[in-house]
Amino acid sequence: MSKKKKKCEQSRKPLQSHIAITKTYFDDFSNTARKFMLLIGLEASMFDRLSKRTKHHIMITKHTPYRVRAEKGSRVPRSYIQFFNQVVAHYEKTTFYGDPKFNITFREYITYGMTLIFKLRNFDKHEDNLAPDQIELLEKIKDSLLKYTNAHEEDHYAVRANEIARTLFMYVSLPNYRYYMGKEEAHPNMMNGRMENLITVSSIEPERKNFFIDGKIHSSYRLAYYNLFSEAKEPAPILAEIPMKVLEEENSQTMKQVMNQIKTKIGLPVYIQNHALRRSSERMDCKDNSYRNLIFSLSFIIPKVVTGINGQRLIRALDISGKPIGYFPFIKQDGAVLLLSFLPLSSPITPEGGILHKELGIQLEDSKYIGLDKFSFYTNTDFDTVPKLKQALKKAGMWHLTEIQPNDPTERKEDQILKNFFTEEISIVDEEELVLAE
Repeated sequence: MSKKKKKCEQSRKPLQSHIAITKTYFDDFSNTARKFMLLIGLEASMFDRLSKRTKHHIMITKHTPYRVRAEKGSRVPRSYIQFFNQVVAHYEKTTFYGDPKFNITFREYITYGMTLIFKLRNFDKHEDNLAPDQIELLEKIKDSLLKYTNAHEEDHYAVRANEIARTLFMYVSLPNYRYYMGKEEAHPNMMNGRMENLITVSSIEPERKNFFIDGKIHSSYRLAYYNLFSEAKEPAPILAEIPMKVLEEENSQTMKQVMNQIKTKIGLPVYIQNHALRRSSERMDCKDNSYRNLIFSLSFIIPKVVTGINGQRLIRALDISGKPIGYFPFIKQDGAVLLLSFLPLSSPITPEGGILHKELGIQLEDSKYIGLDKFSFYTNTDFDTVPKLKQALKKAGMWHLTEIQPNDPTERKEDQILKNFFTEEISIVDEEELVLAE
């Protein structure tokens, strides 16, 4: 009778081997530290003046690059986690901490810079048992480093991680399916002697509600949006609400008045039906899901309501320039707001569309036949060959639609997301400009 062989158990490396400072790690850390010295206004040689013992003392706590994981029990597809990790890794390698001229990639900042910053921030000359000349050097570096990091909180690792996570979630979140959110955290791994940097992703499914219109049931979903103006860049959706007074009055108030209404008045929850989502997708035909979530974010953080030519109340759909790209017709029912559809600017009942139809002498079916209800018409047409249409668009206040940049279907998703990420950062200035933009 043959004896069964025991399964081979992989021997774990001792902790000492994980925390050991290898030559490769020492050299890479030192190169990054020299660049940090230049970034904070010191000479690169300042780090070289530290002894090997002091450098080892600084390097002992290692940090890992960010890893995205799903929260236990959450309904986050594995393919999404893989995709998020690909984009985050791409982001870490291709973006910079501080001025790009110092060539400190975000990954170098995470893996080496954070170790340097944390160690010096917590440096105590009375506890670390270092030579007096080393203490003096470390104090100088610490003062300059803290001065720089305190003045550049927008570049903080948690803010940057939240920002890229929010951009990713806007790419995949759907109001009629699921919203995603994340939490940036550092987890000490005692087995590996590392501080693991994590982004833990979870999900929520929107609340469903039925509205009754003309005897028919209209199923809808609670609308949420991501706050693009949050200083901490929280990657979590906010439930959309609109104060009753904003729905009833024309938006001629100052920013302070609008913000006071939003903060002090009880808001009505906003729901959206599938028809409105389908129409917005059809009419923003050359843009992706991230753009549509961007429109929701900008349109409902400080909502603007106008009256259409037919008397219907409409919520403006705003883009990153603060200009309208369409309208959401709505009704109020049972203490809630239901978004019925998405109207393009060319619709004859919108203020802009009414002017356009009058200038061109066309009817609704004509504008649909031409393609005026879709973004792709404005991005693909050479308007210099049709000066009458060009002049009519400018007079109607619709010329900005020609400045929309269509998505390139051949471009990698990682590059598309980063392009959207940096476009948002450059274009969106502050809430006041959004309120005052007309």
